[in-house]
Amino acid sequence: MKNRWALRSTVARGGKIVVSGLMGGNFSLPMVQWIYKRMTIEGFMVGTLAEAQELMGLARSGKIKPTPMKEEPMGDVQKWIDELRAGKVVGRIVLKN
Repeated sequence: MKNRWALRSTVARGGKIVVSGLMGGNFSLPMVQWIYKRMTIEGFMVGTLAEAQELMGLARSGKIKPTPMKEEPMGDVQKWIDELRAGKVVGRIVLKN
Protein backbone atom coordinates (compact mmCIF):
# COMPACT_ATOMS: atom_id res chain seq x y z
CA MET A 1 0.00 0.00 0.00
CA LYS A 2 1.60 3.23 -1.13
CA ASN A 3 -0.02 5.65 1.28
CA ARG A 4 -1.11 4.06 4.53
CA TRP A 5 -1.42 7.52 6.15
CA ALA A 6 -4.28 8.30 3.77
CA LEU A 7 -5.91 4.99 4.67
CA ARG A 8 -5.78 5.73 8.39
CA SER A 9 -7.28 9.18 7.95
CA THR A 10 -10.15 7.98 5.74
CA VAL A 11 -11.28 5.05 7.87
CA ALA A 12 -13.66 6.23 10.58
CA ARG A 13 -13.55 4.90 14.10
CA GLY A 14 -15.26 1.51 13.99
CA GLY A 15 -14.78 1.41 10.20
CA LYS A 16 -13.85 -1.55 8.06
CA ILE A 17 -10.99 -2.18 5.65
CA VAL A 18 -11.63 -4.87 3.05
CA VAL A 19 -8.62 -6.38 1.27
CA SER A 20 -9.38 -8.44 -1.83
CA GLY A 21 -7.10 -10.89 -3.62
CA LEU A 22 -4.04 -13.00 -2.87
CA MET A 23 -1.54 -11.29 -5.11
CA GLY A 24 -0.37 -7.73 -5.32
CA GLY A 25 1.96 -6.84 -2.48
CA ASN A 26 1.75 -6.25 1.24
CA PHE A 27 -0.69 -4.59 3.58
CA SER A 28 0.57 -3.04 6.80
CA LEU A 29 -0.93 -0.88 9.47
CA PRO A 30 0.52 0.03 12.86
CA MET A 31 -1.20 -2.01 15.59
CA VAL A 32 -1.82 1.09 17.74
CA GLN A 33 -3.82 2.79 14.98
CA TRP A 34 -5.81 -0.34 14.23
CA ILE A 35 -6.81 -0.84 17.87
CA TYR A 36 -7.32 2.86 18.66
CA LYS A 37 -9.74 3.30 15.79
CA ARG A 38 -11.47 -0.05 16.48
CA MET A 39 -11.09 -0.94 12.81
CA THR A 40 -12.11 -4.24 11.34
CA ILE A 41 -9.91 -5.72 8.63
CA GLU A 42 -11.43 -8.38 6.39
CA GLY A 43 -9.91 -10.18 3.46
CA PHE A 44 -11.01 -12.26 0.52
CA MET A 45 -8.64 -14.76 -1.08
CA VAL A 46 -9.97 -14.65 -4.63
CA GLY A 47 -11.73 -12.35 -7.00
CA THR A 48 -11.25 -10.52 -10.25
CA LEU A 49 -10.56 -6.82 -10.68
CA ALA A 50 -14.09 -6.40 -12.05
CA GLU A 51 -15.53 -8.05 -8.93
CA ALA A 52 -13.45 -5.79 -6.71
CA GLN A 53 -14.69 -2.73 -8.60
CA GLU A 54 -18.27 -3.94 -8.27
CA LEU A 55 -17.77 -4.49 -4.53
CA MET A 56 -16.38 -0.98 -4.08
CA GLY A 57 -19.29 0.47 -6.05
CA LEU A 58 -21.76 -1.27 -3.75
CA ALA A 59 -19.92 0.02 -0.69
CA ARG A 60 -19.83 3.59 -2.02
CA SER A 61 -23.55 3.53 -2.83
CA GLY A 62 -24.43 2.43 0.71
CA LYS A 63 -25.88 -0.92 -0.40
CA ILE A 64 -23.59 -2.87 1.92
CA LYS A 65 -24.80 -2.56 5.50
CA PRO A 66 -22.27 -2.23 8.32
CA THR A 67 -21.71 -5.12 10.71
CA PRO A 68 -24.08 -4.79 13.69
CA MET A 69 -22.18 -3.94 16.91
CA LYS A 70 -23.49 -4.02 20.44
CA GLU A 71 -21.78 -3.09 23.74
CA GLU A 72 -22.49 -5.31 26.72
CA PRO A 73 -21.12 -5.39 30.29
CA MET A 74 -18.08 -7.58 30.95
CA GLY A 75 -20.05 -9.30 33.71
CA ASP A 76 -22.22 -10.94 31.03
CA VAL A 77 -19.25 -12.61 29.31
CA GLN A 78 -20.47 -16.16 29.92
CA LYS A 79 -23.90 -15.33 28.52
CA TRP A 80 -22.32 -14.07 25.30
CA ILE A 81 -19.95 -17.03 25.02
CA ASP A 82 -22.99 -19.31 25.26
CA GLU A 83 -24.84 -17.22 22.65
CA LEU A 84 -21.84 -17.40 20.30
CA ARG A 85 -21.59 -21.17 20.68
CA ALA A 86 -25.31 -21.49 19.97
CA GLY A 87 -24.93 -19.39 16.80
CA LYS A 88 -27.29 -16.70 18.08
CA VAL A 89 -24.99 -13.66 17.74
CA VAL A 90 -25.32 -11.55 14.61
CA GLY A 91 -22.46 -9.10 14.19
CA ARG A 92 -20.12 -8.23 17.04
CA ILE A 93 -20.49 -8.01 20.80
CA VAL A 94 -18.06 -5.62 22.50
CA LEU A 95 -17.60 -6.35 26.20
CA LYS A 96 -16.74 -3.37 28.40
CA ASN A 97 -16.02 -2.77 32.08
